[in-house]
Amino acid sequence: MSIQYSIDSTDHIRFINEAWLQFACQNDGGHLNRASVIGKSLWEFIEGEDLRQIYRHIFKAVRMKQQAAVFRFRCDSPVCRRFFQLMVSPLQEDELMFSTHPIREVQRDPVLFLDPDVQRRGPFVTICSWCMKVRLPNQGWVELEETVNYLDSLGTGVLPSLTHGICLECQGNIENELKNLK
Repeated sequence: MSIQYSIDSTDHIRFINEAWLQFACQNDGGHLNRASVIGKSLWEFIEGEDLRQIYRHIFKAVRMKQQAAVFRFRCDSPVCRRFFQLMVSPLQEDELMFSTHPIREVQRDPVLFLDPDVQRRGPFVTICSWCMKVRLPNQGWVELEETVNYLDSLGTGVLPSLTHGICLECQGNIENELKNLK
């Protein structure tokens, strides 16, 4: 199953395929449909300035070089580690096509930290949208499982609110991929 969507030269969504819709429904995005997505700016769906900046950089490089860029990322659910490959390809007139292919899934015990229905409060913590590491105060970017253990050790029973960003390692990997475009 290849999840695909495209954007025009002004970064407005032009196309989403059936696999995109199915993935959205399976991941708490049942409210997202063609009518609510097509014609909207992609930036309405990307949270956090750091993340927006890296996407702008990817778009600029792919459009300028007229060459596809390929990245690996994780998109975990509460019960599964999911590994994907994303290809951003140039189309005519500065449009871009995004094709996401699953690489593998690994089942795990439920992780409440990732459950969108769990009540949260308190300060925000940033989760890397590419590798699922979490930036913890005074600890830097740590693996998701370490974050869960850390939060359990605090014994508050309350999960922090989440915001999305990108860790330095993933940012470096993206920069390297873009440098390799001819």
